[in-house]
Amino acid sequence: MTASRIAVIVLAAGGSTRLGRPKQLLPVGQTPLLQLTLNMVRQTSLEPRILVLGGYADDVLKSVNTRGFEVVHNAEYATGQASSLRAGLDALPADIDGVAIVLGDQPLVPPWLIDALAGEFNHSRHVAVRPTYSDGPGNPVILGSSIFPEVTTLTGDVGARDILRANQNRIRTVFVPNRTAPRDVDTMADFNALLLDWASLGAPDVPRYCQRCATEVGFAEIHQRLRPRCPSCGFTYYYDPKIATAVVVEIDGQVVLQQRAINPGIGKWTFPGGFVERGEPVLDAAVREIEEEIGIVVAPKDLSLVNVYSEPGETVVLVAWHVRVTGQVPIVADGESTAVRRFPPDALPELAFPRNGQVLSDAQRLTRG
Repeated sequence: MTASRIAVIVLAAGGSTRLGRPKQLLPVGQTPLLQLTLNMVRQTSLEPRILVLGGYADDVLKSVNTRGFEVVHNAEYATGQASSLRAGLDALPADIDGVAIVLGDQPLVPPWLIDALAGEFNHSRHVAVRPTYSDGPGNPVILGSSIFPEVTTLTGDVGARDILRANQNRIRTVFVPNRTAPRDVDTMADFNALLLDWASLGAPDVPRYCQRCATEVGFAEIHQRLRPRCPSCGFTYYYDPKIATAVVVEIDGQVVLQQRAINPGIGKWTFPGGFVERGEPVLDAAVREIEEEIGIVVAPKDLSLVNVYSEPGETVVLVAWHVRVTGQVPIVADGESTAVRRFPPDALPELAFPRNGQVLSDAQRLTRG
């Protein structure tokens, strides 16, 4: 039997009316929410890949890397999800047997599950394949091409639920008993809950198999957080934050910034800094990063603590420092930067990370005091 050809459509056209801001660009760490979902889909075997945009499309395309996706603009996005389904299906090649419908605000769907759903699809027998979690049916869903004509007749803010209900006897159900259905992000409360899930589940590398007994890992709510837990041996994963350091280097009243050569933030500017190695004092890490990245040599005693930055759901704790330097010239000292320059504090270029502005503001208050 010839394997079915299954595509994937990511629906991300909503206008975020309940949020009042584009949920596609809500920051999870330093990365837009939609970017995380696209990164997840790239780990699947499904092709072609369609991304449906509508509300805030121009802003999304400026901030999100859509490489490998055909971008489809849904001009009727305000009428609801049905129009996005139609736009995505209309963009598919004629020889597609089925399509995985992925929601753009669900980056915690594991890519292996999408491949597993696709592997269960039989074009001659099934109109759809969907997962059923511990709390009931959920996304993503594989839709067979046999019901595409029905789906394209839908209108309003509806998915294919009624069509699936009418074809219940031809739906293949895949049980995922140890995990809950992925949450939607419609409100800031939903987003804040997602941030906690993202952090405590170890995303984006949520474990699939228990490191002790190799059983498939499930999710359990423990200490008010959703955590990976083995249903067989009970081993629970607790994830600690990463510690990073950044240094505001000041020379003759100007701030030294480096232009990033890598993502995230490629082409934008930031302070020298990086992750603290295990067992390394944070202050020593700051000194090391300055020398490795901009060629400036300082002693630990020269640095002053600016602040420690830690926000809900953020998996990186940033420790920021300030140092004044004389008699040295900063240079590009590693492959992570394309340029190193000095800027007046009131004439900065576009900064790479949301925390950069706050760090500089806090450093200025420290030095003025």
